[in-house]
Amino acid sequence: MDASNQPLTVEQAYRAMLAFLEREVDLTESSDLADLLAGYRLDEDGRTSDPALWEEWLEAVGRARQLP
Repeated sequence: MDASNQPLTVEQAYRAMLAFLEREVDLTESSDLADLLAGYRLDEDGRTSDPALWEEWLEAVGRARQLP
């Protein structure tokens, strides 16, 4: 699947990052990565358990948008 030219919303990008990390946990069985991922998962309302984490994500998106 070539999705490289398909734009994502900020939330879709976050969910993509979660899916990527979940796969890495499955492949590596890394407990450190699993612990990190546990804090990043979204609740049933689609929110992170830590609102500051979402703000950090938005800041990271802003920095990524400034890259060439």
